Amino acid sequence: MKNVLNIEMDHVWDGFYTGQLRQTRIPAVVDAFKNSVYDIVYTGTPPKKQLFELVSQSPDTGMTVRIAYPDAVSYSVQLNGVTVEMNDWNDLLKNYGPITQTKCGENRYIGVKNILEFYITGQCKLMIVPRNAI
Repeated sequence: MKNVLNIEMDHVWDGFYTGQLRQTRIPAVVDAFKNSVYDIVYTGTPPKKQLFELVSQSPDTGMTVRIAYPDAVSYSVQLNGVTVEMNDWNDLLKNYGPITQTKCGENRYIGVKNILEFYITGQCKLMIVPRNAI
């Protein structure tokens, strides 16, 4: 399944750029069954801060979200304002451990490919924010 999402443009112009007066919302319909994975690929610059919420009436709903970034900026996943640490480093994989879909907010960053992966359930809201990695 391919789900193409569009953002409406603001009606205020500041020279060549739009005014960005409102908060952008991108609703999508997904089938968040066990072990599902959804890739998000932006055609433009991804927002620096993003809020993700999975609305569902089923308590068993959950999915892994993968965001491909065009640069190597470091991001963190926050649950209720608290940073959720990435999965433990795996020496065999030479990367952070894979997403096991055991808890909301579980996350890892795949270096070189610049992909942030996280797991979200219907019971939580996650915020993706840039972090100071220096």
